[in-house]
Amino acid sequence: FSCSDTCVSPASFLAARHLKTSMAASLAFVQKSQGLAQTSAPALRGAGQVQVQSDAKQSGVFPSVALPVAAATVLGGFVCAAKSRAGKRTRASGIVCNFNKEAQLGAQDPLGFWDPAGFCEDEAKFKDFRAKELKHGRLAMMGALGMLAQSVVQVPGMEGVPKGVTAALTGNGQTGFLAILAIIAGLEAAVFVQDPSKEPGNFGNPLPWFDDYSPEMRAREINNGRIAMFSAIGIISSSLYTGKSAIEQFGL
Repeated sequence: FSCSDTCVSPASFLAARHLKTSMAASLAFVQKSQGLAQTSAPALRGAGQVQVQSDAKQSGVFPSVALPVAAATVLGGFVCAAKSRAGKRTRASGIVCNFNKEAQLGAQDPLGFWDPAGFCEDEAKFKDFRAKELKHGRLAMMGALGMLAQSVVQVPGMEGVPKGVTAALTGNGQTGFLAILAIIAGLEAAVFVQDPSKEPGNFGNPLPWFDDYSPEMRAREINNGRIAMFSAIGIISSSLYTGKSAIEQFGL
């Protein structure tokens, strides 16, 4: 008989066996619960069964290990990101908590820190309102003293002007009042500009021969400014109601 009719060459036999093993491993990966793959050639069943089982087990191990590892990696990334965000929030909240409004300069007995309307919600707003408080206090100190001085001595050109608050609305008093407003606006826009790196209200020392920036003197300035604001409001209100100047309000 002819060998070409019934025999198989070694190369063809190895190729067929390799193809059979690969197909069995793929089937075992998709349907692991159904057992090992079935072969089509009975003569090769016993010879290839061990190899098929080994390949099928190896093929099923990789996805079973890779999936948990990938899941653990993704979960670890989320955990690290959450810890990082939590750490940033903790540091930010710690910075905010370090600022205590009740311990700032000007919070003194008997009222302590007095903010019934709750304007000072954070450090930035507190500094802004503190700078404004100091500006208004300084203006009120000069204004109260000026209203008292003008009721005693009048500058040239203001002889016929009333000595009370109504001087700002009469004759040359209007010109003087507008000039004062222009000076205040210029100082506010160009001179008294708050530097964020300095304390609120720190615009330099206009009196070089008197240099005392101690906490005690700063507290005195705040208190004097608060009293002066009440004083200026009282003088203006009383003058508008009674028509009397500041010195006349003392009964003099």
